[in-house]
Amino acid sequence: MADILKIAKKKGTPVFILDHKKIRENYREFKEALPRVQAYYAVKANSNPEIVRTLYKMGASFDVASFPEFMIVHENIKNLSKKNRQDFIWDKIIYANTIKQEETLRKLDQYKPLVTYDNIDELKKIKKHCPHAGLVLRIRVPNTGSMVELSSKFGAHPGEAVDLILEAFKIGLIVEGISFHVGSQCNNFENYMQAIQLASSILKEAESRGHKINILDIGGGFPVKYNNKVKSFKTLARKLNTEIDRLFPKTMEILAEPGRFMVANAATLVTKIIGKAVRDGKTCYYLDDGVYHTFSGIVFDHCVYPLKAFKDGEKKVCSVFGPTCDAFDTISVAEELPDLEIGDYLYAENIGAYSIASSTYFNGFPPAKVVHINK
Repeated sequence: MADILKIAKKKGTPVFILDHKKIRENYREFKEALPRVQAYYAVKANSNPEIVRTLYKMGASFDVASFPEFMIVHENIKNLSKKNRQDFIWDKIIYANTIKQEETLRKLDQYKPLVTYDNIDELKKIKKHCPHAGLVLRIRVPNTGSMVELSSKFGAHPGEAVDLILEAFKIGLIVEGISFHVGSQCNNFENYMQAIQLASSILKEAESRGHKINILDIGGGFPVKYNNKVKSFKTLARKLNTEIDRLFPKTMEILAEPGRFMVANAATLVTKIIGKAVRDGKTCYYLDDGVYHTFSGIVFDHCVYPLKAFKDGEKKVCSVFGPTCDAFDTISVAEELPDLEIGDYLYAENIGAYSIASSTYFNGFPPAKVVHINK
């Protein structure tokens, strides 16, 4: 911890310290555990261009959900790719947002991308504005036990899946794959098993109707060990490997969209106490970062980031707030910290995913500075 404190004192706070060695370790762990699966990093988890470059060099592909994310990937790997600027899109990017603006589709068409859809209106929109795309049908699957539920917003009902595949071919489009997402930070591995079995049934029926599909995208949701209640990723990987080998031939291309898994534990935030007060007998600390900035994951990601001090001492329950004038900017009302003073530093680990990605400039406070280590 001495190294991150030294960085904070040199660069100023708040400072978001991103460890690329850890990102590479996470990628290797993923590939070793799931050798048949090509990792498409979910850029939305943390869209820092340096992360894109690090993962591309490791062999990753990318899942994007907006045209700006698409361009972050495009601009940061096109000069690293041996292919020309359009050909590398084929095996390096999937546009995995099922709802896309017409303008976005028109911009994407020249790249002949792989895009997802989950309803008839989106299919018609793709036909009109992005007819050169390859399609992946996203189906709705159980999200029970996941930290962030996605099935109420995305995914075709499995009973409609084959009809949506047939309709795509009927209007002259090509469905290359089927996808699902069990929800972010999934701690219920049965979700994956049910989803894979659903996908297998749909693919078999589609083939019986004359359309063989060769891509299965198993989405994201791979658990990060935030605490001891989180189940083992290696246990999940063994289950996935067994089920994939049982249900799909070796010719089936298997994709996944890990985001949190690649970056959550690769970043540490260092923040400074800028104010201290006692209210109703409880000590309150005010930091130079809050929920409108790096701690946004508390709100949007249902995540908790325990704060740690660089000082020792008896810990007492306290409240911790961000720097803005909004009472909503509350990091915790039950943090346990030693007695601290204005100017002291705190840090939060495992804060690399869905945190700084949602930072704002609310009240004029800028996002944390980003420092890269072990590049």
